Amino acid sequence: MIATLAEAALRSLVLGGVVWFGLYLFRVRNPHVHMTAWIVVLLASLAMPFVMHWPTLTITRLPLPMPMPDDVVPADISMLETPQPALAMPAGAAVAAPARSGFSINWWLVATIVYAGVAGLLLLRLAIGLCLTWRLARAAQPVSGATMIGADVRVSRDVGGPVTFGSTILVPPQFAGWDAKKRLAVLAHEGAHVANGDFYILLLASLNRAVFWFSPFSWWQLARLAELAEIISDAEAIEVIDDRLSYAEILLDFASTVKPRPVELAMARASTVRARVERIIAAAAMPVAVGWRKRLWIAAAIVPAVIVSAGMIAYRTPEPTPVAAETGEVPAQHYRPFVNFYAMGPSSVFAIFREGDEIYGQLTGQRRLRLTVGSDGTASYAASSGEITFSADAERRSSELMLRMNGRDIRAVRVAEMPTAAAEPAALDQYVGWYRVAPNRVLTVRRDGDRLQVQETVQGQAALLTEGADVFSIHGDNLLIFLRDAQAEVSRVLVQNAVFGARLAPRIDAAVAQAIEADFARRVAEVPDRFREQVPVAGGKDLILRGIEDLRRGTPNYDRMSAPLAAKIHRQLNETQATFAALGAVESLFFRGVGPGGYDIYGAKFENGTAEFRLLLEPDGKVGDVLFRADGNDELGGIVPCAEEANVRGHAGSSPIRIMVYNEMGEDIQVFNLDAGGNRRMQSLVRPNATWAATTTVNNPWVIADKSGRCMEILVPGRQTRFHNVEASNIGAKPGRAARRAVPIANGEEMLRRYIESVGKGQPDYEHMTPEVADITRQQLPFDQAILARLGALRAVSFRGVTALDSDIYVAQFANGSAEWRIGVRNGTITKIALGPNF
Repeated sequence: MIATLAEAALRSLVLGGVVWFGLYLFRVRNPHVHMTAWIVVLLASLAMPFVMHWPTLTITRLPLPMPMPDDVVPADISMLETPQPALAMPAGAAVAAPARSGFSINWWLVATIVYAGVAGLLLLRLAIGLCLTWRLARAAQPVSGATMIGADVRVSRDVGGPVTFGSTILVPPQFAGWDAKKRLAVLAHEGAHVANGDFYILLLASLNRAVFWFSPFSWWQLARLAELAEIISDAEAIEVIDDRLSYAEILLDFASTVKPRPVELAMARASTVRARVERIIAAAAMPVAVGWRKRLWIAAAIVPAVIVSAGMIAYRTPEPTPVAAETGEVPAQHYRPFVNFYAMGPSSVFAIFREGDEIYGQLTGQRRLRLTVGSDGTASYAASSGEITFSADAERRSSELMLRMNGRDIRAVRVAEMPTAAAEPAALDQYVGWYRVAPNRVLTVRRDGDRLQVQETVQGQAALLTEGADVFSIHGDNLLIFLRDAQAEVSRVLVQNAVFGARLAPRIDAAVAQAIEADFARRVAEVPDRFREQVPVAGGKDLILRGIEDLRRGTPNYDRMSAPLAAKIHRQLNETQATFAALGAVESLFFRGVGPGGYDIYGAKFENGTAEFRLLLEPDGKVGDVLFRADGNDELGGIVPCAEEANVRGHAGSSPIRIMVYNEMGEDIQVFNLDAGGNRRMQSLVRPNATWAATTTVNNPWVIADKSGRCMEILVPGRQTRFHNVEASNIGAKPGRAARRAVPIANGEEMLRRYIESVGKGQPDYEHMTPEVADITRQQLPFDQAILARLGALRAVSFRGVTALDSDIYVAQFANGSAEWRIGVRNGTITKIALGPNF
């Protein structure tokens, strides 16, 4: 609200400046013209918060050449479940409360309270003045007489001189004893106020000042309109009595006796009477009145300035003309990596890839990372929920693998491998059916002639390419491996996605599949209104507070959770309990908004840090899902030069924090954690245009190196480094706004408009996205498309700033509301995209 009012006030100021300059440029002196012009500006100022961004000038830009894809891009198989940020702390880490820093102040809340307080006082003062003066006018006695015909004139003992309230003229009891010229001057002056509606104009100006009290222009508007009203009424009175000097004496007499109320129009105020008297004596002629026709022409001349000040410039890119593709069938691309898949639970899978001498691992819901193999042959995978270790030699020899994670041994069974044996002709009907790939998503497998088609809930179809016995892929990228039970019947499918890993999906019957899809359709239908209204679900805050206390004690109430959430909490209970123990007691929990997926977003202030919760409630009142992110404490963190690496040491303790690193170097980068001895511990290999995230502790240092291991910078986690962009031009730069761009990316707005348009149609242009963005878009497509349909036609896009990850922030104005978008673009490809604010 504050931002909207501030923008409206600034636009009104610009409009006022244009009108003032126009009046000055054309040397307009007539107060009637000035009065008409400033009334139009006043009305525009009051309407500005509601009409700004509505007038839109659309400019057509030539599209960039875009080749037609060889085939319709199918919907990939994705995890369809936002990966949950880790809750874990390093096993055995000693947690110490950090030094308390200064009190954190929410300046937006302070500004809102100050604004509401001042505006409320001004409105209260105005309302009290109206009420008191109305009672005074009602108690006054009407005056009758031949000279009073056509005017509601009343005598009141509570006024010392003539004043106007609405269409009523109040005069003191001495009115009957005044000479005829004085009475005539008074009635002519006050009658002009009534005829011109000055009371109501100044009432609107007072309301405008109360709403925009922080803008000097609103105060100037009120004073200027009051001044013009007096000038016009003075001219009317002088014209009636035809005696300037006598009228000036009358003003001086009243100025010393009248004390008007805030909403009265007094004939003479002590603060303005001197200037008025000087103007009356110095004037060579009285101003000429302006008729209604001329007033309309004046208003019409100002309307274009109003439209420009309230409007926006929008750019429209016409549909690109595709370049004809070469005819002929494109040869199929088969899946090439060597990989073994190990089941760690009902749905979780740990995949081990071998590419030459390199070995990589990927856990369900996490990124593929290069494994480090120690001198004893132990391979290590840095999962966000804790390090996973295993014997690299045993992995080659055995169909089972003993994984060690957070001090516990986990038996993992190999369920599939690639490449597999050549496929014999098999009956495709045995694969047809429904598979539950996520709590609220179903994978449907259908037969289409001599091939299979797959489709996820509310997404498009994709054709499957045979890779081997029971193994299929989509264009050689994402795998579907059908698994059989003891009776050799297909009972599960392993769905492997390059970005989010593999997971197991059990086969379900048609009734269960229909129920899941109906529930998902309900959620998609509810999200647009929830996202637009930004109102939390009742009871969500209490559920989070109770859940935090239960987890701190290590006794979560699984009855209040959905089955998938209960299973997830049960698996991560030890790590979760350690995290909340490190954060300490809850000091406050506050609602931030509703995300585009329908999750209620809450911010939490703990004794030793802050965090964010995203809560999804089911219709039965149970918690369907919870996403948690630790945000550290008030310590800022920073970037340390590589020359200091020998002196930097890691340490346990402090506040948990989740950091996110985005690679824009154009080549692979490596991330190492420094231990207490200053030794590097390999954590991840981050591909170009890809994100790496991990939960760590504040001030626990991380080395960011190039693919050869040469240090580029050292990241110290803290409030300013939670989101860090790695790019050549920014290596070693001080974090914070000083290191960010101040202008948008050259083609960022155009790419955002194309993205919004294509998502709204349900046909995203995946060819112009990184694989990571494409997968995120596919996951979020049903919700984003529904939200865009509710918001209506796009009218304007305005740049608002740059994030710490170097994404441009835009506010898109639609026919039925607005939404914030964040986009990163490089070489015509969308590298980052998000709908809704980030906290």
